[in-house]
Amino acid sequence: MERAAEQHGFLGVDDARELGIDPGYLRKMAAVGKLEHRWRGVYRLRAIPVTARDEFHEAVFWAGHGAVIAGEAALALWDLADVNPRQIEVAAGDGRPARRAQDNPRVRVLKFRVGRDEIDEVDNIPVVTARTAIAQTIRGGTDPGLIHQAIAAARGRQLIGETSAARLLVALDDRERTGKTGKVA
Repeated sequence: MERAAEQHGFLGVDDARELGIDPGYLRKMAAVGKLEHRWRGVYRLRAIPVTARDEFHEAVFWAGHGAVIAGEAALALWDLADVNPRQIEVAAGDGRPARRAQDNPRVRVLKFRVGRDEIDEVDNIPVVTARTAIAQTIRGGTDPGLIHQAIAAARGRQLIGETSAARLLVALDDRERTGKTGKVA
């Protein structure tokens, strides 16, 4: 119960094994209605109330070990801009590719990895840092007004410093001027 509460109600067979619980017990709990079977090896404890951030944690579970929320979805999770991503973007955070590459209409697995120094947490959900999220959205072509909003919010909440904000604004300006996306310094 405690592990599920930390993970927005989600439990996987790996969690069960780590806690010394036979994974078959999860199936039994689902059969009696205590757990909801979400997909292979992943369950959600029905007693945990659903929140607006559950879809982010579920996307990380779906993508596999080491996945983190990225791109516009990270801006939304950090509550930095009025973005409404069609898909939740996730990236591998531990250097390994995300294990589930099959299609999920709600989740998009990004091909790149992020370094440990680019990973943070929001409400126990692994996510790229605010600076990395903004840089990703600059490269990804997000609307400039939303990026300006994200930079201002991140700076106001001290998630990024003045130097980072200036570099991000230069990268955005370069993208707008040249129409090209590239690496953000």
